Amino acid sequence: MRLRRTAALLLLPLLAAVGCGSAAAPAAAPPPANASASPSAAAPSSSAPDRPSDATSMICNPYFRQELAGALGTDITQPLAPTWAQRVYSCEYRYPAGSMTLSVKELPDAATALAQYDGLRGSAGAVTDLNGLGEAAYKRADGTTVVRKDSFVLTVDVAKLPETFGTPPRSRADVAVMTATTVMICWQEHSS
Repeated sequence: MRLRRTAALLLLPLLAAVGCGSAAAPAAAPPPANASASPSAAAPSSSAPDRPSDATSMICNPYFRQELAGALGTDITQPLAPTWAQRVYSCEYRYPAGSMTLSVKELPDAATALAQYDGLRGSAGAVTDLNGLGEAAYKRADGTTVVRKDSFVLTVDVAKLPETFGTPPRSRADVAVMTATTVMICWQEHSS
């Protein structure tokens, strides 16, 4: 019960702040005819180009960075430099006091994502389950949060952040959950 109450308290400022930039985004080329707004439908297929889905690429876009800066009360000190390798899209958020890395592993289907998630969970040591975040989620002892949603596995690695971070100060574990929640809200908005 306490975990749900904590998650609800973390969500309140995000629900007010998060818009994922969808309304403020500059005009862009229309999506390909076969594109879908749902993260699960945007999952890679063997015929898909070798690039991250729109949902995945949100974790490193300027609008998400602004949303996250507002939620955490601090902004990055260096530009984001996203990478895409072996179906993993990631970027490092570098702050004056440390850094965190966001990554999404795109898998061919939900069953493969479940197997990937279970493998990561099994090798993580002692973990705490996080109810109500994605389809399944846990946090590791260092605060890092891993979330499974559809055919995606999101990791918010906060091991390089200080024990407390942001304005107001929060535990790095709370920062990871807040960040993962922000991604889930953006993905939900994206699929609406």
